[in-house]
Order: sequence, then structure tokens, then C-alpha cells
Amino acid sequence: MYTHGFKGRRRGLAVAGLLCFLAAAFSGCQPLPETAHVAVEPRTAPVRTITSFNEALHCMDGMFLAQGKKDVFITSAGIPDATGMIAAGTKEMLITAIATMSERSGAFRFVDFDPTQLDVEILSELVGMRPEFVAPSYYIRGAITQLDSGVLGSSESAGLSLPYADLAISREQVVSVMSVDLNLGKLVTRQILPGMSASNSIAVIRSGKGGDVGGLIGKAGVSLSIQLDRSEGFHQAVRNLIELSTIEALGKLTRVPYWQCLQIDQTNPTYRTEARAWFDTMGEAERVRFAKAGLARAGYYGGPVTDEADPALRDGVARYQAEHDLVPNGRLDFDLYYRLLAADSRNAAPNPAPVAAASVPVTPAVAEAPPPAETLGVEIGTGRGDHPQFQVNEALVVEARTNQDGFLYCYYQDGDGAVARIFPNRFQPDAFVQANRKIEIPPGPKPPFAIRFDRARVKEAVSCIASPLEFGLKLPDRLKAQDLAPLPVRNLDEVVESFRRIGGNRISERRLPIEVIQ
Repeated sequence: MYTHGFKGRRRGLAVAGLLCFLAAAFSGCQPLPETAHVAVEPRTAPVRTITSFNEALHCMDGMFLAQGKKDVFITSAGIPDATGMIAAGTKEMLITAIATMSERSGAFRFVDFDPTQLDVEILSELVGMRPEFVAPSYYIRGAITQLDSGVLGSSESAGLSLPYADLAISREQVVSVMSVDLNLGKLVTRQILPGMSASNSIAVIRSGKGGDVGGLIGKAGVSLSIQLDRSEGFHQAVRNLIELSTIEALGKLTRVPYWQCLQIDQTNPTYRTEARAWFDTMGEAERVRFAKAGLARAGYYGGPVTDEADPALRDGVARYQAEHDLVPNGRLDFDLYYRLLAADSRNAAPNPAPVAAASVPVTPAVAEAPPPAETLGVEIGTGRGDHPQFQVNEALVVEARTNQDGFLYCYYQDGDGAVARIFPNRFQPDAFVQANRKIEIPPGPKPPFAIRFDRARVKEAVSCIASPLEFGLKLPDRLKAQDLAPLPVRNLDEVVESFRRIGGNRISERRLPIEVIQ
């Protein structure tokens, strides 16, 4: 009797529902079009994107600030998906990561153009001619190189069948592996820099639990299905991989202990070996500058940050070693270098708030010590001594070198007093130069242009100007004429004075007098 009554009530509900449907279909109860925008309004408020590496990016920013890393111009064409299975805005993710790492320090400046669409000749037309454009020194290339779906999988299910009902539950988990590779290259030469790559993988897990309930009612089947899915999205995984790889690649480029921002212990043998390679490739002058800057930040050195060792440096090294459980030998060895690297990472505040930065106890020492950029120097020569002599029809090749990373401009004044810019030029468009790296003007065994002496018994000169920032872009327009062409100036002094009005004592100039004999 009870079962029969239940069937009757179900039939009544079904008939009533059918009548209601037919009435709505043939009456004026259709949804109003003007209410469509209300139906699609999102019910969840937007939130700021927070990833697993947000703190690490801020930590890198603090580390760049502590070590004086600044104004490295970089670009990228994006990080395409080589697997063809994921479409994500990887270039914007990369730009966001670089911007976060440079909020306070200004370590990196992203130049937004595609290096695959501009060749060196087009780039050279922009350098030195348009004050709003700065040629990037490096570019990032890479790809989503791997996506293996369903590498691991497991599922469990159970069911129960009763005379009037069926019950079932299930659980499954699928693991996929994704990889991203990044590389850094020199923009002008298109050469990939060895040791600057980053390759990282992540496992994306998709898991779900479900339940099914079915029951037979008369001759009509009614079922209810509940499915609860939890999936780590592929696009969020891409963002995490790009941020991690950017931290690693740019940390290698600037030689800062990026592993500390990733919460990797300083004693890890892999990264200790990497730091050892950095130390072994440093010149003596670079080691001296690093030690002076690091000891100044720690409060053990108060002199100028130059590339020459002095008694104050040796005293500071010995005191630092004695107070930090190192052998107090006063030498600039690897143990001292590695300990100073670790100290820089500990002093890098992950919170970008100004209050946190002001609470670092070594701030007064930093304020008292002149920044390394003010001591940037330049050397030039021709291989013929301090007062080179040439004969008519001989060609001039200038060799220039800076003691720190910076920007270099060189000018040539002939016997008539005409002045022309010879570096950067259309064949060497990048004004940025690396520390202690020889620059030949003009370049290569087969120079693309020549500077020949055509008159005897005249005195000429070459002047090279180095600066820590790209002050050449702020020069008056009259000094931004085409390279290798006469400038509207009286002499080299006028050019140097224009630089000094912009950069002050951060400008370093070296002049080489040249005599043309018979």
C-alpha cells in the first residue's frame, strides 16, 4: 500500500511538472533579453595573483638592491609552447616576474620589442639617435618544452546493488609533468651565454572523488550524480615554472646567490660548486671590488670601493674572518667570497615595504661608502704606448676596457679638429660593455670600416667616456648625429663637458693623444 501510494504521488508530480513546462513554453513567461547581463555576472570577486614564488621574487629584489645591481636592459620574444597543448600569456608572466624583481632595486629594465623581428642593422639606426630608446644588452628565449599527460594514474571504485537502489563511489588521481627551459643570450651577437640556462619541471596533479546513486521507480529511471574535482591548473603551473626559471637565470647572470631566495641551504654542494665557478672566473680587481662592497655593507670597511687593495681592506678582511669562524689570513679567498654572498642574501628583505628596508642594521655603512658606480674607470690604447705615432695611410684601431660593467662612448678628433663618434656605431650598436672585456674599434680581423690618417705632421686624439648609467641617451640632440660623421662641436672637451653636465662625477674619461708623422 505504501509503495503504491508513492508511485501515485510521483506520477502526479511528473504530470504537474509537464503541464508547467508546456504552460511556460506557450505563454509569455520566456526570460527577458535585457536581464541577460545579470545572469552572467561573476559571483566570485577577483583576487590578486599570488604564486609560490612571490616572496622569492621580492627577496631577489632586495638582494639586487644590496649588491648594487642596476639598469640591466633585457628583452624577450616570449616563451612559446613547443608542445602545442597549452596556450598561455607567457611573455606577460615573464615581464611581471622581472618587474617584481626590480621594484626597489631597478636591477632589470624590460625593453618591449621582439629581437626576432629586428636585425642588428635596424637596431643600430635607433641607438644614439632616439633618446627614448635604450638597446637591451641581453634577451631571454625559451619554451614550454614538455607536457606528459597522465604519466601516473590511479583509480578506486566500489559499488553496492540493492533490489530497489544502486550505490557507487569512486576516487581517481592523474599526474602530468610539465617542463620549461629558459636561456640568456647577448642581443647583438645572438650568442647564447653558457651557464645561464634554467630548466625546471613540475608535476600537475588532478584528483577527484565521486558518488553515484540510482533507484528504480516504477518504469521510470531516476539517477543522481555527485562529482567533486580538484585540479591544479596547467596555466598556474606555467606561471610558477616561469617565475622559478627567471629567478634562476637572472640570478646566474648577475651572480647573486639566488638559491637563498628559494630557501635552499647555503651548504648545498650543487650551488656551492656554482659559486666556486663564479669566484674562479673573477679577476683580481673584481674580487677586490666585491670584497670592499660586501665588507662595507657589513660594517667592516669604510674606505672607497675601488679595485685596488689597501691596508684598510686587509684589516677589514681579517676582522671579518675572525668574527665569522673563518681562517683570519687576510686573503680574498673563496670562503670569504661565499660567506659575503650569504650575508647579502640574509640582508635582502623579502618585504618591499620601506620600513623593512630601513631596519637593516648595515644601512649606515652603505650610506658612508661611495657606490661602486662612481669609481668606474676606462683604459684605452692602440698597442703603441701612451703617445702612439702613426704614418700616413695607416689605420687606427682603438682598444678600450672598463673596470666595471657600464656604458662606453668613444670619440675621434682629426687634425682639423673635426669630432666624430666611433663607438657605439652601426656595427657595434650596444654601448653597454662588460667589466675588463676588451673592445676593439673597429671590430674584428676584417674591420667593416677604417679610420686612416691622410695628413702628416698633425696631432689627433681619441677620447673614451665611461658611465654606470646610459647617460648618452640624455645628450643634446646635436650630439646624437650619425656615427662616424662630424659633430657640430669645436673639440673633444665640449663633448666631455656635455657628459659631465649630465652624470657629474660618475663620468670617467680617458684621452689618448695621437701624432701622425711622415
